[in-house]
Amino acid sequence: MDALVELHAVDWRDAGLEGFGKPEGYLERQLRRFLGLWEHNKTREVPAVESVGRWLADRLPDSPPATIVHGDYRLGNTLYAPGNPARLSAILDWEMATIGDPLADLGYLMVMWTDPGDPEIAGMDLSPVTRQPGFPTRDELVARYAERSGRSVGDLGWYRVLASWKLIVFMEGNYKRAKAGTTDDPFILQFGELIEELGERVEAMTHDA
Repeated sequence: MDALVELHAVDWRDAGLEGFGKPEGYLERQLRRFLGLWEHNKTREVPAVESVGRWLADRLPDSPPATIVHGDYRLGNTLYAPGNPARLSAILDWEMATIGDPLADLGYLMVMWTDPGDPEIAGMDLSPVTRQPGFPTRDELVARYAERSGRSVGDLGWYRVLASWKLIVFMEGNYKRAKAGTTDDPFILQFGELIEELGERVEAMTHDA
C-alpha cells in the first residue's frame, strides 16, 4: 500500500508522461470501453451485468487529480526482497498503465485482496495467501492509503463495483473464446455459469456502495 501511495505521488508531468494518457474523463472512458466490450463479447443476456453498468454510469463520482494508474495493481504483480522486514522491490505488468483516477487502482486492489472468512470464488480469488494470519485486512489497507495519500476514499464502494464489473466483462471475453474453441482450458469453460453468479454478487454490492 505504501508503494501504491508512492506511485500515485509521482509527478507524471515532470516524468515526461504528458502523452501517456488522457487525465480528463478517465472513468467515462472506462465505462464506454467495457460496455462496448460486453456488447461485443457477451454470449447471452446477463441482466445483472447490464444493470450494474447502468448503476455505475448513473453514479459516476468526481475524480481526484489525475495520477499514474497501474491498472492491475495486486499482490501477484509485485516482487518482495528476501529477508525481514518485508520490502516491496518491484511492481510488474505495466501494460494497462495510464494517467487517470488513482482510486481505480485502490478499488481494484481491494477486489483482489482476500480477507479471512471471504467466500472462495473461482476466477477472482487470486491472492488466497492474504487470508493467513499476519496480513492486514482490506479496511486496514484502505485506512493506511487514506492516511498516507491524504485522499478521500468515501466513494471507494463505487470503485470496487467498477473493478468487479470489469473482471466479469474480461471473463466473458475469455469464455466466448473458449466456446469458439480457441482455447482448450476447461477452467475457462466454467466461466459460463460463474459469470451469472458473479453478476448477481456485484449487483448486490451496489446496495452497500
